Amino acid sequence: MKPRNREINIFNLSMLDVISGALGAFLIIMIVLFPYYKKDAIDYQRDVQQLTQQLQQIQQQVDEAQKKIETAQNEAEHAKAENEQTRQQLESAQRQLAKTFLVIYIRWSTKLQDIDLHVVDPSGAEFSFQNKTIMGRPGELSEDSIVGPGNEVWELFNAPVGNYQVYANLYDTRGNNEIPIINGRVIFRDGSRKLRGIQLTSHGKMLMAEITVNQDGSVSIRD
Repeated sequence: MKPRNREINIFNLSMLDVISGALGAFLIIMIVLFPYYKKDAIDYQRDVQQLTQQLQQIQQQVDEAQKKIETAQNEAEHAKAENEQTRQQLESAQRQLAKTFLVIYIRWSTKLQDIDLHVVDPSGAEFSFQNKTIMGRPGELSEDSIVGPGNEVWELFNAPVGNYQVYANLYDTRGNNEIPIINGRVIFRDGSRKLRGIQLTSHGKMLMAEITVNQDGSVSIRD
């Protein structure tokens, strides 16, 4: 019987030792580093939670800011509407202030005589006892005396811009040959002014005054 070969292969044992040593070293390293890996994982989760909370807070702040912006926009629109209403009211008030009325009257003291007031407006329409009102034109001869002493009145609630002429006409002396003296006054938005007196020495119209109504409602008088 042939004896067995009991020789040990040194190379195989050396490789086994190396592999075993390496595996052992790896396990030791893993055991040493394991707590740190776990801590890093915990820290990472905590960071994610913090970031999530911060994101929620930022979103809440954005929502609140958006609400404030919408409120501010609504307030701005409301203020704009109020400003527009105020502007319209101001323009309406300015238009009203730019208007004036006119009241023109004349008077005389001679007995029996008939003196007529004539007013020519900016369109050329002439108001008198024959045309106390004129269709399509504002104004009215509201007082017409036919026997002196007397007075005549022409009035206009809303006077158009332009020039007006005021005349006195000796219509009928009725047998009284005295020379009549005509006095008058113009009343308007800003006050009144007395017209210069004139003498009517003959029949016919005589210019007493020229009145100008300006764009701003002011009145100027030339007599």
